[in-house]
Amino acid sequence: MRLMKIASVLLSLLAAPATYVSDASAQGMPPEQIKQILDVTKANWVSFRDWNGQQLIYFTHLESWKCGIDFVFYGLNGGPLDQMWELDACDPTKPNVVLKEKPYLELPAGSTQSINVQLIYPDGTKSSVESFLYTP
Repeated sequence: MRLMKIASVLLSLLAAPATYVSDASAQGMPPEQIKQILDVTKANWVSFRDWNGQQLIYFTHLESWKCGIDFVFYGLNGGPLDQMWELDACDPTKPNVVLKEKPYLELPAGSTQSINVQLIYPDGTKSSVESFLYTP
């Protein structure tokens, strides 16, 4: 079912005209389609990695869709969504390129068991709060 939904969104993208010029649609598609892509790919919004005695939480997927997101709020270990991931500025000539040197949080090893994430879109709407569990 989920694969069919992803395929449907991707097919609609191929049929969409690429004539949009606003920042929110810098990827060449209407903001509503960017929201749909983020919805069907929400399992990939963040990822965990253990590296050199640290725990890294990557925001690479969200950075690649930054032109369709205004804000990313997160909370660690079940805490409130009181922290903000600062996305790089949208570059309409390279909308999906991730140029941030460190698209991740660096935390002490084993310090984070979960992260909750919520997006705010350019139209002011909010995503649902998505939870991601650390599984070593």
